[in-house]
Amino acid sequence: MLSDENKKLKEAQRNMFCPTCDPLPQNQLSPDMQRLKEQNNWLKLEISRLQAETLQNSGQSFQLDSSAENVVTRQNDIQMIAELTHNAIVEFIILSNSYGPLWLPVPGGSFEILNKMAYATQFDGKNSADITGFKTEATRAGVVVMMGAKNIMDYLMDSECYASLCPGILSSAKTIKAYKWPTNVGYDGAMHLMTIETVFPSPLVPSRKCTFVRSCRELQNGTTLIVDVSLDSSDGTFFKCRKMPSGVLIQPLDRNSCKIIVIEHVQVDDTGVQELYQPCLSGLMFGARRWVTSIARQCLRLRDTFDVITRNALRANSKGRKSLMKLADGLLVSYSNSIAGIPDDAWTMVCGAGTEQDFKIAHRRSHDRTNTAVVSVSASFQLPIPLRVTFDLLRNNTLRAEWDVLVKGGVVREEVCVSSSIEADDTVSILHVKNIAEISETIMILQNSSYDVSGSFIVYSPIDTQLMNKILSPEDMAESKVSLYPTGFSLLPVSESAEGGNGIALGKDGETLVTVGFQILLKLTRGNGLYPKAVAATIALMSENIATIKNSLINNQSHVECTRRKGRHNDSGRM
Repeated sequence: MLSDENKKLKEAQRNMFCPTCDPLPQNQLSPDMQRLKEQNNWLKLEISRLQAETLQNSGQSFQLDSSAENVVTRQNDIQMIAELTHNAIVEFIILSNSYGPLWLPVPGGSFEILNKMAYATQFDGKNSADITGFKTEATRAGVVVMMGAKNIMDYLMDSECYASLCPGILSSAKTIKAYKWPTNVGYDGAMHLMTIETVFPSPLVPSRKCTFVRSCRELQNGTTLIVDVSLDSSDGTFFKCRKMPSGVLIQPLDRNSCKIIVIEHVQVDDTGVQELYQPCLSGLMFGARRWVTSIARQCLRLRDTFDVITRNALRANSKGRKSLMKLADGLLVSYSNSIAGIPDDAWTMVCGAGTEQDFKIAHRRSHDRTNTAVVSVSASFQLPIPLRVTFDLLRNNTLRAEWDVLVKGGVVREEVCVSSSIEADDTVSILHVKNIAEISETIMILQNSSYDVSGSFIVYSPIDTQLMNKILSPEDMAESKVSLYPTGFSLLPVSESAEGGNGIALGKDGETLVTVGFQILLKLTRGNGLYPKAVAATIALMSENIATIKNSLINNQSHVECTRRKGRHNDSGRM
């Protein structure tokens, strides 16, 4: 017994420590840190509750004030939320119907920017003051969409369907709490709390998370308003992105079309945006124009009224076209989310902030392979070519062999083209690569592309011919079984200030911000990391691709300009 007791005492002596001289290891501090964080959050919540009760007892009305001293966290106070949403709806009606000094048009009429001075005068400066260190972005844009007003409301009011209406923009949308939901047909009076995360496909632009109350109000003239306004969060996360009265006005035109006006008005912390993209924060990347363009594009696709041009042996029936569109949207979503590294808990950053010299490389474990990872590589750079010309050159199949590693000097032929716009700027295509010694002719390319000044994109991925035939056939083909690893470009016009300009429409002049990104499969180490040699080879491949793309586009632009000058000279000689 004495021997056993002696052993226990020696073991205790070896494990004893002094809190002052021998601090606990870091992993043993985490429970205490977690407890302190929970206590801190509880104290913040109690302070917010007491502030709310004080404000309510004093008889003061709730204002849309964004200053940190006046914020109140009452996500469960229905009366306060109802008053907040009512004020937001009143402001939204004024902003959506105003055609005076409140809105300043940009060159070419792409969208409108809020006149902050006129706004402060109109609303007595209550909502116009920026939080210190934060910027206000407010834009308005309208478009006629080929879908009924009721269907548009179904997508906007359902958080699960909302993301499918804006692929590549909304990475996630979730309903947290429903305050009021009508039992009758329609959404008039509906009110619920939502959280969304929006992305722009560039490694230099961080995503934006925002929590807000979405409410629906039907007016007597048949117009429907869907209005968003942020509540103040107890943990301060609203300061990253806070929605002022924003939303969508839906005006029915007939059973299958309606006019929508989108207002996007936020106060945001943009310190994470790299300097190269700072001039584009005036309403392009996250503004109203990008929202209405995406909604209009998806409405055309969802109606299944596509002009299908089929060549060679491939045939696309109605069911096949729908499967094709889902795959194309999945390509865009995968491309955008991988560059942004969303979701955060799935991607591991390896290196890089995302410039030409410092690429962004992230990886996640492959779902269908045990010891491989999906690696996303991206970089952004500025190209001295207008957006319109850059997009057309990248879409030119004749020039593709000069820069696309999938083609490698071969000939690209378009087999199927599904177009959802008259000018064919928005297409889903199936391309076939011919006469390549290194690559079998069974490889085809699925491509999703669209042009708009708020963000053009060309995203594509190789796909086997047999698999493509199954997708286009009447057989039941589950799109979820298809694993595609996209390569692509996202393009944005360079504009010093969207409020000024020389009268030339955006995208017709100036330069272009280009992001190129691709996904590949690489082996993982035993520690679930990437091999250094593989990372170095990936960076070298991206560097070579960027140099090739730059040279090809710049050289071909010069050739096009020379051809145009010769044509004008010959015409003048004939005259």
